[in-house]
Amino acid sequence: MTDANPPTDPDLGLRERKKRQSRIAMHRAALELVVEHGYAHVTAEMIARQAGVSTRTFFNHWSTKESAILGILTGQSDSVVTRLVPALEELPPREALRRVMRETLEAVPSDPTLRDLKKEVMAREPKLHSISTGNLYTVQNEMVDILVDYLGGDDARERGFIIVQLAFALTRSAFAVSMASGIELTDAFDEVIDLYDSGRASI
Repeated sequence: MTDANPPTDPDLGLRERKKRQSRIAMHRAALELVVEHGYAHVTAEMIARQAGVSTRTFFNHWSTKESAILGILTGQSDSVVTRLVPALEELPPREALRRVMRETLEAVPSDPTLRDLKKEVMAREPKLHSISTGNLYTVQNEMVDILVDYLGGDDARERGFIIVQLAFALTRSAFAVSMASGIELTDAFDEVIDLYDSGRASI
């Protein structure tokens, strides 16, 4: 998938890759520390130190230690919500939402050991589930609010809610397919979308 407005700075791609590598290192460090010390005893300073970055750099990427553990970015350029608006200017709502969900999956680390580490942490620390669910609920509501303006009509909110819920359900299915078959998340997402659209996996 290509960017509609590709960067003109030839160094931008390298800088973005380095930022992503740094984020993954901090995410991994956060998970490893929780496994070693327990969620309550891990601090942002500990995560930064283990990842080899400054505390200031840590907070440039993450708002809290919880966001680093869960992998929830604070940067607006990485937000699925902020990417939805320009996508809606090019595509119908359903296709726009699918595009931003797929782009979000492209940013998920493909390292299976990192995914296993996160699964272990989530199994150990039930509190993180409520934090993750709360964040997901906020994101979904924001996406519905955006869609309402584009859908129009008295039932715009209901339609927007259904579109968002379906998109997240298909995305969760992609994670399950990826874990079960070992294929890349984006490939799993494409497979899930194809199965759903063809009617072979729809209700």
